[in-house]
Amino acid sequence: MCDTYLRGPSGVITSPNYPVQYDNNAYCVWVITALNPAKVGLQEIWCKSSGSTKFNRAIPVIKLTFEEFDLERGYDTLTVGDGGQAGDQKTVLYVLTGTTVPDLIVSTNHQMWLLFQTDSVRNLLGFKATYEEIDQGSCGDPGIPAYGKREGSTFRHGDTLKFECQPAFELKGQKTITCQKSSQWSAQKPVCVCKSVRRLL
Repeated sequence: MCDTYLRGPSGVITSPNYPVQYDNNAYCVWVITALNPAKVGLQEIWCKSSGSTKFNRAIPVIKLTFEEFDLERGYDTLTVGDGGQAGDQKTVLYVLTGTTVPDLIVSTNHQMWLLFQTDSVRNLLGFKATYEEIDQGSCGDPGIPAYGKREGSTFRHGDTLKFECQPAFELKGQKTITCQKSSQWSAQKPVCVCKSVRRLL
């Protein structure tokens, strides 16, 4: 839907009519806001000098990941910006166009806006993106595969998670993934699939 205010922790944004072609002369705005912009993170810092414990303030940011992207190059655009003032040129992060799926985008504060504009000539399929509220400097929780387990419970830059499957299941994908500085995991969460049973003849 166009002209929508969205709140975290996660959701999906698509161009109008997706997966059918979008309209001519479209003008759509979305503003995404973290659920709780003032939440306090649970990461503790021990101060040796004072012997006290402090809490790091975890600033929630918005992570936008594209699954599909198909716009008329140079004429139909999706502009992505920081904050809640849609269209503010001073806060523009990216102006996206064409048919290449963009890299993920992470805001620098608790809000992100998107502005989708098309001309009157050619219509393509548009875009589909997911948004997720994450702590600044993190990759977000990738989850645990069905029939599997995970070692590691922090998702900050540099953190590593290890996965394994229950007996009778085997792991497909990477056993270990790392949170990169781009706020993206080094690989997708693996899956656990049932081991094939060979029949005895």
